[in-house]
Amino acid sequence: MDQQNGRSQPSAPILCAAALFEPTLPAAWGPTLDLLADIEELQDATKGSREEREARGRDLRERLMRGIDALSEPTPDEFHAASASFRAWFTEAVLLWLRFAGSSSAPLIDTIASRPLLDFPLDLPEGSEGIPRVRRALREALGWDEAELAQVEAAMDHMTSNLAVKHAITKAIASQLAAKGGASPAACAELMSAIYGPLPWRPGDVDLLMTSTAIFLCIRASAPATGAAGSGEAPRLEVPGWDERPEEERRAISAFIARCDDTNTAATARFPAFGYFDRAAIDPALARSLADAAAVPTEVVTQTLATMVMVLRTPEVEDYVVHDAWGHAWQEALAEFEWEYAVLPRIEEPLALDTVFPGAVGPGIASAFVERGGRTELDEAALLRFAEADIRARLQVAASNGIAEMLADFMESKYAWHRPSLKLPDASLLPITGLKLDLTVGDVRRQVARWSKPYRALAEDEGARARLVDALSPRVPAAGLKEAVDQAGALLWRELATAFDDTLRPVAAKGGGIRASACRRMVLQLAQVAAVLERTLAASCADGPRSGSRSGPRTEPAWRDPALCVDLLLVTIARFYEHERQRNFWHLDQVLSTGFVEACSRLRAAMANPESP
Repeated sequence: MDQQNGRSQPSAPILCAAALFEPTLPAAWGPTLDLLADIEELQDATKGSREEREARGRDLRERLMRGIDALSEPTPDEFHAASASFRAWFTEAVLLWLRFAGSSSAPLIDTIASRPLLDFPLDLPEGSEGIPRVRRALREALGWDEAELAQVEAAMDHMTSNLAVKHAITKAIASQLAAKGGASPAACAELMSAIYGPLPWRPGDVDLLMTSTAIFLCIRASAPATGAAGSGEAPRLEVPGWDERPEEERRAISAFIARCDDTNTAATARFPAFGYFDRAAIDPALARSLADAAAVPTEVVTQTLATMVMVLRTPEVEDYVVHDAWGHAWQEALAEFEWEYAVLPRIEEPLALDTVFPGAVGPGIASAFVERGGRTELDEAALLRFAEADIRARLQVAASNGIAEMLADFMESKYAWHRPSLKLPDASLLPITGLKLDLTVGDVRRQVARWSKPYRALAEDEGARARLVDALSPRVPAAGLKEAVDQAGALLWRELATAFDDTLRPVAAKGGGIRASACRRMVLQLAQVAAVLERTLAASCADGPRSGSRSGPRTEPAWRDPALCVDLLLVTIARFYEHERQRNFWHLDQVLSTGFVEACSRLRAAMANPESP
């Protein structure tokens, strides 16, 4: 008790950046961790049939959602709508929301007849009367004068300026195809060669699905069989006459398909696109024509195409289109997730002598090895400062990947709520109308193993320590160097053990509570974000509860009730997160449950005000 005023001191925050390396969590959080571990195990095919695991997934999800509020913590004042910092970044989020519909579109060209993109449900469609009305309400609700708001708007225009280039590129491609009589089989094959270089494509080999910001070139090949990568069987087109084509043609196309299969991974340096792409292969004539249409240099066109073009097998298209065209496209157009996706493949790279991982500040590991009396000694404080900054930066990249994938999954959930008759393909065993936490948890644990790799090597691999000795030897005396490096490896693995533990099940800690780890903290935080997202989505649907005291079917455009506009919710998450990633990741659920609701209530009231300018 506080002896001066007789009141209990508020408890220190548990899920926050400052507590990342703290050793314990409340014992009461153990059941939630058990549920999340059970949810991850749904992916284990040895645990039953898919139907059995889906049934178990429904039960586990319901139990998780019922108990998740036990993790709630008080919301800091700065995350309420009354704070100046909230006013600034939330204004940016709303202005970005007004551009959300332009981040993708229904197909401009579709030779596949893919249904999911035809009528994706948007809360604020392009050209809606809601766009100027929301802007006016934003000015009134948050107290901006026109000049101030225009200044913020200009900054958002600059941030999203590449959208206009993408729109111009796809419009020009559509026009060029129309001039040839449309997206005929021959024209699609020509476009593939113009972007990826000359290969012996024939009419009918390639399909095209193009939105205003994404180009899916689809090869008519069946999906690879499970385990086919090691079977030795070359990929093939599923088109008439394939086996009769010259062997040289078949070999060239098979090699291209195999290369695309090998590079179609989550690791991408050209987010939101992914997979194989060679800018040098683009036909210069195509690049020049697109540059003229967009009124930009050809280098800008090739750089922009790198973020737009993807190669898929035709049967796999619907596995990707919603997730990528509406889930990821806005994350690059209206946010800045792309640079962390580019860094993600480096998350397990060795520790650098003179630098920390991208996103961190400070000297490299070499700063911890100092000369004293002709010998090399370890500066333990400097070593721990380096390692903490380095680990936090690696964790941030993993967190960004987790958030980006969760928000893209969320757009699939939104589609499933609004279009229940069109079931999307889904690797998750949880209901499609919710988040894919079974996949999210597994992804987090894999990233923990990856960022731990250089530290594990330093602690356990004599060869890794020998390489560090060799790298340091020109800088410090040989005497004591090996011993200092050995000491560093052991010290980091021991003192920062919570950063390297990838287990999830609760384990009792000495002195009370359960053992904490960065993995457990990240998974718990993502589960809380998922709960807010799922509840908002359920409430936003036609037969769900309305905000405040309202209930019953929606009878007005979605944008009139911003608190239930999940597109705004997603942009708000991204904008808040990007203002200070390492800190704000731990407060996403709090700001959505408090400040977001408060500010949206003001927006709704301003739109309802007949005296609003």
